[in-house]
Amino acid sequence: MGIFIGAFILLIACGYLLTHVLIRFAHKKQLLDIANHRSSHTHATPRIGGLSFVLIISLLVVSYAVLINRTSTTSILIFILAPILIVAITGLLDDLICLSQRIRFTLYLFSSLLALGNFSDLFSQPSWLLLAEGLILCVSLTWLINLFNFMDGIDGIAASESIFVLAALAFFAYQASNTDLNLLLILCIAPIAGFLILNWQPARIFMGDIGSTFLGALIGCIGIYMVNAKIITFYSVIILLAGFLVDATWTLVYRFSTGQKWYQAHRSHHYQILARNLGSHSRVTGLYTLINIGWLLPLALAANHYTQHALLITTISLLPLILQCFIIGAGKTEPN
Repeated sequence: MGIFIGAFILLIACGYLLTHVLIRFAHKKQLLDIANHRSSHTHATPRIGGLSFVLIISLLVVSYAVLINRTSTTSILIFILAPILIVAITGLLDDLICLSQRIRFTLYLFSSLLALGNFSDLFSQPSWLLLAEGLILCVSLTWLINLFNFMDGIDGIAASESIFVLAALAFFAYQASNTDLNLLLILCIAPIAGFLILNWQPARIFMGDIGSTFLGALIGCIGIYMVNAKIITFYSVIILLAGFLVDATWTLVYRFSTGQKWYQAHRSHHYQILARNLGSHSRVTGLYTLINIGWLLPLALAANHYTQHALLITTISLLPLILQCFIIGAGKTEPN
């Protein structure tokens, strides 16, 4: 245990130091997010900080596949590592040269399709059900990748959300006596925590598309892997992600249904409105974390235990979040 704690602390330090290096590099190369009327920040800020935890987590996944879980080495490398790296490289290219929406969507969709290879239960279904469920899962994972990017709009929120979800998944793995996966997920938290130190308000660096989309892909691929291993149910995964899922989905649907240019950048997400109302990024991030721990985590555990009531529990978990989006006016055009 002492070695593990030492490794965890070392990975936090590595994440922190790598992020520091990226801050200097981004300033030197002018890889900056310039504040505009749609931004939630006011100063030009480096935007490729996610590269720090992408590198470390990718190495952790490789080590787990090659050294620890040798019976599943190939499937982990092809159906987890490959998709998250494709997404990360796409995000990095977008941060550097600004890829078109069509190219990004195609690559995210391909990565999601590849990740489904880990869900062996899917391929035992009749062909029509295989196609229907496969399409739903593929679109859902693609949406998860995108929504993490949409939700990375204030200091610390995407990194904090990822730490919570990975920690919760680690606890589910612990409950299922999957010690190796439990330790892997805990170690994956460390470099994100190292980055978060420098991403907390006032952020000295942003994770960029490389970081936000990578985290969405990582959580989605790990979630599919754990569902297939009967460690967690899809309902519990949805509940754990509900804070981001409801905010992003409600906002997109509202903007689309009211004829707005839903594909353009904006500041009408629930968390963005809340940040303006409270005048603080850190308070909003803290509030989302409290909701995650105090509301969503207990219900996710309940849904995983009482599987016959999982749909009802999931509905109960989502309703207050949906109501809050309605009350605060998420998706509405910001007054001039």
